[in-house]
Amino acid sequence: MRREFPAKVKVAAFERSGGHCERCTAMIIGGQARYDHRVPDALGGEPTQENCQCLCRTCHDLKTRKTDVPTIAKSKRVHARHINAKDKKRGFRKPPPGYNAWTRRIET
Repeated sequence: MRREFPAKVKVAAFERSGGHCERCTAMIIGGQARYDHRVPDALGGEPTQENCQCLCRTCHDLKTRKTDVPTIAKSKRVHARHINAKDKKRGFRKPPPGYNAWTRRIET
């Protein structure tokens, strides 16, 4: 279950940023601020002030899509492989016994 930031942490992060995005320094208007985990919650990031950053919508979406989602997916794959719970790779079927692709190409 995702742990959200308490209101006190959000207020402190917004005041720390001075009403600007902490990545691109764009002015954040009204309720448009997004409070983001620097270390994603799924990877053990705590809902603390040190782990909270105030971002504009654009920067938050980019960080989430380009950094957080792939990193979380990879950590899940590595964990599944570590405990030997990963599905077998689905590749090409093995040819039946006696099948020779070279002679089949010559015949056609």
